[in-house]
Amino acid sequence: MNKYELLKKNFGYSAFKKGQEDIIDHIMDEKDVLGIMPTGGGKSLCYQMPALLMEKGITIVISPLIALMKDQVDSLDEMGIQATYINSTLNSSEINNRIKGIKDGEHQLLYLAPERLLTDNIYHLTRSIDVSFLAIDEAHCISQWGHDFRPSYRDIPKFIALLDKRPVIAAFTATATKYVIKEIKELIGLDEPFELISGFDRPNLFYKVIKPNDKFKYLKEYLNSEFISGSGIIYCATRKTVESLSHKLKQSGFSVGAYHGGMDSDTRKNVQESFMMDNTNIIVATNAFGMGIDKPDVRFVIHYNMPKNMEAYYQEAGRAGRDEKKSDCILMYSPSDIVKQKLLIAQGASSKEREKIQFTNLQYLVNFCHTDKCLRSEILKYFGEKTNVTNCESCGNCIDDSEYTDVTIEAQKVMSCIYRSNQRYGLNMIIQILRGSKNKKILGFNLDKISTYGIMADYSEGALRELTMNLIARGYITMTTDAYPVLKLMKSSRGVLKGQEKIFMKKEAMKVKADKKVQQKRKSDLDFDSDLFTRLSEKRKEIAELKKVPLYVIFHNTALEEMAYYMPTSKEIFLKIKGVGEKKFDNYGDTFIKVISEYMIEKDISPRDVSARCNQMYEEYEADNIAGSKRNEGKDRYELTYEAYEKGFSLEDISKMRELTPSTIVKHLEKLSQKGYFIDWNKFIDKSKEDEILGVIKNIGTNKLKPIMEKVAEDITYSDIKLVIAKYKNKSSETA
Repeated sequence: MNKYELLKKNFGYSAFKKGQEDIIDHIMDEKDVLGIMPTGGGKSLCYQMPALLMEKGITIVISPLIALMKDQVDSLDEMGIQATYINSTLNSSEINNRIKGIKDGEHQLLYLAPERLLTDNIYHLTRSIDVSFLAIDEAHCISQWGHDFRPSYRDIPKFIALLDKRPVIAAFTATATKYVIKEIKELIGLDEPFELISGFDRPNLFYKVIKPNDKFKYLKEYLNSEFISGSGIIYCATRKTVESLSHKLKQSGFSVGAYHGGMDSDTRKNVQESFMMDNTNIIVATNAFGMGIDKPDVRFVIHYNMPKNMEAYYQEAGRAGRDEKKSDCILMYSPSDIVKQKLLIAQGASSKEREKIQFTNLQYLVNFCHTDKCLRSEILKYFGEKTNVTNCESCGNCIDDSEYTDVTIEAQKVMSCIYRSNQRYGLNMIIQILRGSKNKKILGFNLDKISTYGIMADYSEGALRELTMNLIARGYITMTTDAYPVLKLMKSSRGVLKGQEKIFMKKEAMKVKADKKVQQKRKSDLDFDSDLFTRLSEKRKEIAELKKVPLYVIFHNTALEEMAYYMPTSKEIFLKIKGVGEKKFDNYGDTFIKVISEYMIEKDISPRDVSARCNQMYEEYEADNIAGSKRNEGKDRYELTYEAYEKGFSLEDISKMRELTPSTIVKHLEKLSQKGYFIDWNKFIDKSKEDEILGVIKNIGTNKLKPIMEKVAEDITYSDIKLVIAKYKNKSSETA
């Protein structure tokens, strides 16, 4: 039977996929092969078919994937092809029976785990049989440069040397850079192999990087609006995140299974089978899940946390759309993910050299998350594939029509700060210098004396981080690849510093610049740490969802603001926070102190400095609160809103001053109008917006706001709609 007849009869295909036939032909001509083929590219057929075409001997397939072994052997059995496997799931009796069957010629393929290669029973087996072909799957595992280095793969050359006769050898992987390819060939000892790289582009996959303030909120909205059919995988960095996220998704009504390496094998097996059988739609998992899982209808792969490098991202994202239908690959980025991955790398690295390699690979993925270029092109470039495409029209960056703004001056300030500080400090220190921080280290190193100290004080930490990371991604700045990276200027920065080259960035990325007019602070408005406030808010949301209570029941925003300012790490100071009593502390104090402590360690903030600031500032703050309460004594909440209105403040300013949402302020004004207070609604309503809103209301009414919102222009807010409704409701009551 020839290869075309085998392809149709045993495998059910009428044509080979790209590259398959060339690889099979070279193997049959007894030539070594190196096949770099993307997930879904048909690697397995490239070693299964030669095993059937060879007239004598057995094919051994080395694979680290226990799940894949069983699935492929089961599939081959269904096709009438005799295959077996030996791995750690079998007891000694089962292994002996399979070895007997191999010796008796009952099997054409043997799948072996790399850990088994140098065991006595395998050694004696290979001395008594003819091994005609050796296939090595996931060959990148042999390379220290590879994203999934496995020391047991270094036993493969020793195993080959023990064989009586060197067989034809083929190595396969889905992800390999030029460094990994070089190591695969050298370490395995491939003999002038035929090399085939069938391409890394997966045209049906849509790549997107997002930086949401609230990851879970974004995820829920995505699942509710975009996930219609098929299956999905959500990858998390840690087991703890897997368990908490899957729990929250189940509570939200989604069909979810959780999977990580800490579960017992039976639980993992049941979860996997439920997913494969479509009894569970979504899997939340660590990277322990997915290798060898051939599920065609995975419509999305979402990385809830950033993976450790580009190879891991590409391989995991590549589990989407194996049926070649349109599928989403979404990477959620947050700076805390980098810290998390660096800790995991430091804990798991087998050597300093390996650690440095992993830090280098991680940095490329960080740059990928901050680039404005085509994401597809950046992936292909990483794997050494040349492309002239600058707009693929199928990634988040290429379809983004955001307005760009000139940030050349801001970029010069950042670069100048790195230069003035002698290129000796990391990102956090540079940001603190630019913002004029009084951090103990800044003052101790006399960095408050350099000319760039405080020159970007009106920019938030988030804006400066985004700008600097963007400059790193573009190659103007480099970040050293170690546990404590330092920023250094590249030669390309000279053109920017001399004003010969302009830098443009998406306008919204720099929108976090402080508006001095709006954010002019009263004494009681603390200059709190916005990033810490975000983390505290996320923790509050997590607790509120578990308890099924509104957020303010846990803590009001003002309490979180004070926590983000004073950073209390003891019960004594924590109890000084407005709205925190003994009971609240007993319920939540330790949890929030842990968040604060971890943040301070990450940002290198001294507890002594914070407690000193807290002790100095708290009395003044308390006195201001007492004075404020006396001024407002006897006034209800509506009167306080009206006072602000009479002073001519905008709706946004009133909501900030009153620490209430714009929607609540609209309700106050509506109530005041009903009480007989004069409200000039036109102060708050743009005439063109009003006309558009009224036109929609005329057709669909005012029962629900969402249908109105869906019909009006994007720059119209819910507050605008509520203002128009309030104005005309009030006008109707006056007419009546």
